[in-house]
Amino acid sequence: MNKSVCIIGAGLSGLTCGARLAKAGFDVIVIEENTQPGGLLSVTRIGNEYLELVPHHLRKSDKALLALTRDMKVSGKIEWFDSTWYGRAAHRKVGYFTEGFVCLTRSLMQEITDNGGRFMFSETVTEIQRTEDGRYNTVCIMSDSTVHNHVTDIVIFTGSTRTFSNVAHGLPIDMDMRDSIMDITYTASITTLLIFKKKYSEVYYQSANIPDDLPFSRIVNHSNVFGPRGYGGNVVYLTGECLVSDPIWIEDDATIMSDFFAGFRHLFPVARKSDIKAWRVTKTRYAGFGKYPPQDLTCPLEGLYVCASALTKHATTEEPANRMDPTVALANDICAKIIEKNSIEQDTISDSIVTPITGSEDASPEGDLSYEKAR
Repeated sequence: MNKSVCIIGAGLSGLTCGARLAKAGFDVIVIEENTQPGGLLSVTRIGNEYLELVPHHLRKSDKALLALTRDMKVSGKIEWFDSTWYGRAAHRKVGYFTEGFVCLTRSLMQEITDNGGRFMFSETVTEIQRTEDGRYNTVCIMSDSTVHNHVTDIVIFTGSTRTFSNVAHGLPIDMDMRDSIMDITYTASITTLLIFKKKYSEVYYQSANIPDDLPFSRIVNHSNVFGPRGYGGNVVYLTGECLVSDPIWIEDDATIMSDFFAGFRHLFPVARKSDIKAWRVTKTRYAGFGKYPPQDLTCPLEGLYVCASALTKHATTEEPANRMDPTVALANDICAKIIEKNSIEQDTISDSIVTPITGSEDASPEGDLSYEKAR
């Protein structure tokens, strides 16, 4: 009988885990609190295209991510472009899908469903419980207050470690490991996506020479590299970090857009609000993290895994980077461990199965069957 896996979160890491494990024969269910998959790869419809709510691109060095695109048969949809980064002499090669990252999300979902996996959207996980037989019960609540329970052999949590601590509070996790998980601190981010009638810069990425008093710290001129496509204008992302205690975090979207545009106009005085064709504000509660933990925290209990960007490395002073490639690599690593462990368990079960061998009447005068362990 195939083992069952509950994957919490339908972002890139959750979908990667789901695709790998469903293909390996596991009974997969993916739970997502939003109405659509993608996580940080969530999209909106702009003109005739689907566009990510926060900026993304591919790098030539993204080994795990590019391997995933090959496995999902979407690598042929990647185009590579030269890009200019403000304050850097060298140009960088960056990649983007002809259909946007939505084609990768869709291919991963298709892989999961083609192999019998299921999706549960609009379900918020409130608690992960341990059952008497050693399995896990993932308790979810829906918008109408209906409670769903999903009992599985394995759980993979792909959200932030802070959220994991909240939903796993009743599990017998080692205290030192629990403290290390709780010690990981996060910052929030706000991204304003603007569609302009005009182009205001030739640079693709700018994080230098942006005054500290502006609400954003990065400018990504998406259309400068990837072209106007079917967006109906020039796509610009303005992204800034903040604390949830900062006043801007609780401001409404229209106010945030006005604040961000005012900062943009400070850098590009020729910009006019009338040049904005469309806009969208996206708040990400757990966007960045302070430092990598001192130990590997990806498996706090047997059968329970945490696939979070903050856990892609440990015991290092390297500057944290919230990128797609190491998250995909971690998802691959966790899935490989699960598949290997399951294979060993299946071999052990096979070795212990007693297979009847029918003996001849001469060899067994009493007509009994002889038995031996299957080798």
